[in-house]
Formats: sequence, C-alpha cells, structure tokens
Amino acid sequence: MPETNSEPNLKTCLECGEHLGPGREDRKFCNDICRTAYNNRRRKEPAPAGKLPQLFDKETDSTRHVYEILLNNRSILYHYNEFFGDQIEVRDLIGRGFNLKFFTSEYLASDGGTYRFCFDYGYYIRGEMAYILERPEETF
Repeated sequence: MPETNSEPNLKTCLECGEHLGPGREDRKFCNDICRTAYNNRRRKEPAPAGKLPQLFDKETDSTRHVYEILLNNRSILYHYNEFFGDQIEVRDLIGRGFNLKFFTSEYLASDGGTYRFCFDYGYYIRGEMAYILERPEETF
C-alpha cells in the first residue's frame, strides 16, 4: 500500500494569503479573481531602482497606449458623424483630443485624396475642414 502524506497543503495564495487546499500542486492562487488582482497590481508597481523593466512589459504598455489613442480617435469621429454630420473643422477635432498621427489604415478617395481610418471611421482633410466617412468593411 502506498504511503499517504498526512501533512495538509501549506501553500498559500500569493494575493490573499488563504490556504490553497486540494488541487494542482503548482497552483499559486485560490481563484481567478486573486490571480487577476495580483497580476494587475504587479503591472502597476514601478520597477525597483536600478532595474529596468522587462522588454515585454514595456511593449505591452506602449501597445496599450497606442490602442487607447486609436479608440479615442474613433470615438471622436463616431460622435461627430452621428450627432453633427460628416464634416468638422480640423481645429475642433484637435481641440477634442484627436491625434492626427495615429490611424489604422488609409483609403485612396476617387478625387486623389486620402482618408485615414481609425478602425471603421475615417477622415479626409481638405483645407481647414475634415470630412468623416464610415466604412463598415474596415475592422473594429
């Protein structure tokens, strides 16, 4: 007969400190909520002095920042198109926080101009006016 281990599992959750109990031997958290909270907190903590953050974390933060800018741009285009029509002054776009440097794709218009899209909403600048176009075939 195999020998049984009578010692209880002494491992504790890295987030809340509760005993893990029965389950996989390599578990570190008691549930998904603790795992998510631990990882979110760890990402927000600044790197220790003299130690550079891992390259992967830096890329993730940069990617997230660019994605947030693109979503903000799309949101501004969507709201203007839905509530105010398909044209707006460029200064009003910029005044609302629109960033002209970030877009997801370009579309060549029939008149030779270029629409720059933030997902499914694009804009075309002619003079001081921006013309907004919704193009559902662009992915969002």
